[in-house]
Amino acid sequence: MSRPSLFLVEAEHNISELLTARKRQETLLFVVVFITLLSFAPLFILEGTKIGFSLLLALVGILALTLAIVRWPIVGLYLVATSAFLIEQESLTTPIFTDHLYVFYWPPQFEGFFERPIGVLILFTFAIWLLHRLLKRERLLNKGALWGPFALYMLCVVGGILYGLATGGNVKIIVVELRPFWYMFASYLLAYNFVTRKGHIRTFFWLAIICAGIKSLQGLYVYLIVNQGSMVGHDTIMSHEESFFFAALLLLIIIFSLHHRYRPQLIAALCIAPAVLIAMVANQRRTDYIALLIGIGVAWVLVFQIKQHARGRLLMLMIICVGLGTAYVLAFQNTQGGLGSPARAIVSIFKPTTSDVRDATSNLYRIFENNDLKFTVKQYPLGLGFGKPFLQPQPLTSIFPGIVSVDPYYNYVPHNTIYWIWVDLGPLGYFALWFLFGSIIILGCMITRRLHDPYLQVVSIYIVAITMMEVVVAFADYQLFFYRNVIYLGLLCGMLVKLPALDQQDTQKQKETHANEPTHGISTPAKSLVGSRNA
Repeated sequence: MSRPSLFLVEAEHNISELLTARKRQETLLFVVVFITLLSFAPLFILEGTKIGFSLLLALVGILALTLAIVRWPIVGLYLVATSAFLIEQESLTTPIFTDHLYVFYWPPQFEGFFERPIGVLILFTFAIWLLHRLLKRERLLNKGALWGPFALYMLCVVGGILYGLATGGNVKIIVVELRPFWYMFASYLLAYNFVTRKGHIRTFFWLAIICAGIKSLQGLYVYLIVNQGSMVGHDTIMSHEESFFFAALLLLIIIFSLHHRYRPQLIAALCIAPAVLIAMVANQRRTDYIALLIGIGVAWVLVFQIKQHARGRLLMLMIICVGLGTAYVLAFQNTQGGLGSPARAIVSIFKPTTSDVRDATSNLYRIFENNDLKFTVKQYPLGLGFGKPFLQPQPLTSIFPGIVSVDPYYNYVPHNTIYWIWVDLGPLGYFALWFLFGSIIILGCMITRRLHDPYLQVVSIYIVAITMMEVVVAFADYQLFFYRNVIYLGLLCGMLVKLPALDQQDTQKQKETHANEPTHGISTPAKSLVGSRNA
């Protein structure tokens, strides 16, 4: 046997021994952890009888997740994303379990604490990340291409806080108004620094699909079992922001179908699509239908730009879909029942029927509210500042007398959160908001054209379309005030900026794989060892 052959055999033997030793260590670790937890079982049972097993299990779960974040900081990112996908910002009329998980609000005994649990989770995850970077002597924080627009936006927010404090703004309200801005900015930094592999992106979207499936089943439970298939006397079945996440899943399915069929996620999304559609219709949020149509239009334009060979088919598909959609709205706009609900909702935004008291009142309320906001801007052209109510020459209580009990912040944070920024932060803050949105959209379009990986192109198209949808819904339904929505948008922005690096990383791996393909019966690990030895 020749000398190189002997070396290859010895190298493969050493690799096998290393793998066997590692397997033994992992088995031993599992046994130690299992025995340790088993030995603590009597103590857990004893403590459970004193403080309650639900609280005990929650503490054990928090401890386990804390240890997981310490070991793998990316777990913190996944927990933040799952919280945005799955857990309600406040309790619902019909309990569905996830609305009573204390993530976006505290249990009664902890009310009044400055930061919410989700904020504590974000801060803790960042602290662990910084500790890891310090130990490795690496750069602590990377900023990304959207750092400038975000920094300008947050600088205006700080100005709104200081001006509000200086002019008699309510401190509690200032904290409430500040949170969504801080969550969006922190989520951007979290995603940009933590997402380092394409697999992280895929895991994120798996979480989005799985959680959408869970929420749709909860929606079916409320609609079919609790409400017995009727929405008479009911406004919604779930939180307002849930319809946006349902629309986002439908958008993802459409982009997969138009551009790149990543079959595992497409099949999973298609399996839950019927339940998602029913839950979305039953939740009765009109603006999300318009947002979805605009999101589909944006996605179609981007796919049309990058798939030049398929432009004819895309154009024909667009004509057919527009024709069928228009026919559906015209045919079902005056019908009753669930099948015509989306058509009636779309039409009612522009022209509600006289018999539809709910939609007509909602439209009138928003007209009054927008007029009040415009009046406030004229009186305070440089901005009102946080913590102070906007002026109401047309009192909103005249339209909705019970609004105070439904929304305690109704005169601080309006439905139209685009105008909210204009009122509180003035023209500079309003410019910073549009500069940020414009930067996301323009950068997303540029990145989409530069990417080579079709899956990453799907992600980029999706993020641009979602941003446009966020803007649309923000004009009508608290979109920039809901914690779940701004966290979701911030995470997507961080991933968007990271896509070019991931695309380059994937391309480099493909080149290395081709370069290291086995030849003449020599395995890849052994060939690499030979290469390093000869070098």
